[in-house]
Amino acid sequence: MAIARHGNLTAAASALDITQPAMSQWLADIESAVGARLFDRGRRLRPTPFAAPVIGHAERVLQDVHRTLAEVQAIRSGGSGRVRIGAMPVAAATLVPAAVLRLQKQAPGIELTLVQDIAATLRSQMERDELDLLVTRLDARTLASGLPQQRLFKDRHCVLCRVGHPLAGRARVAWRDAVRYPWLMPPPGTPLHLALHASFEVAGVPVPAKMLTSTSVPTNVALIRSSEALGVQSGAVTAELLAQGSVATLPLKLVHDTGDVGLVWREATPGPVLATVLQVFMDLAKGMDLHVGC
Repeated sequence: MAIARHGNLTAAASALDITQPAMSQWLADIESAVGARLFDRGRRLRPTPFAAPVIGHAERVLQDVHRTLAEVQAIRSGGSGRVRIGAMPVAAATLVPAAVLRLQKQAPGIELTLVQDIAATLRSQMERDELDLLVTRLDARTLASGLPQQRLFKDRHCVLCRVGHPLAGRARVAWRDAVRYPWLMPPPGTPLHLALHASFEVAGVPVPAKMLTSTSVPTNVALIRSSEALGVQSGAVTAELLAQGSVATLPLKLVHDTGDVGLVWREATPGPVLATVLQVFMDLAKGMDLHVGC
């Protein structure tokens, strides 16, 4: 990892506080064990295709060491371990807060950390061993990952507008009506972006003007509330917004949604700390299939 980061043996050796000959011998030993050259020699060492899996494995081992040390420290401080959670907004809206509160009562010694992002970013973080548990959409890529997973609940996306929008309150709205207004769009290539574009295509209407490409729920909601823009949010987020009375839903349905919400983790047999967290999420999700009238 140090060689890949610095690009030469001298700088890598200095960063690790060892001699350059020792670093050279260490690299030779690893290449001998792997049976392949990991770096092409020259003025600057360039990783070969064989280097990527070795470096990736080293990064995961280092993350495991950091996690183990953190768990030992948590136990030393009176806790029982740590779980790093990655959640999409659909889960962060209500399910994750409820789980945190229940775990505070049932297992107060478990240290929890939370990262919120889109599915692709969360998957990458789990692959780098930066997260232990995902609360995410079980989209096609996730289902094919081979990782252990558990479905929690169904959640349909909703098309939102501001209260008082020209389309708000209409019993019937067609996609051709919706594309007359600017849209807040999910990033290209994401499952939601593909589902939204498929809905425009099936309806035979052009892709509408884009006000902003964004995954930020607060920003998107603020723009919906204060403009003519339309946007898509999960049913869980929509339920919270409708309770506040600040948005309206339109009677439009995506031609296909982006998967149910569920849990994804790495170990086939989770340890007792992670198993406790998993069970709390599963208990809370019973009966959570959402239908909020969108």
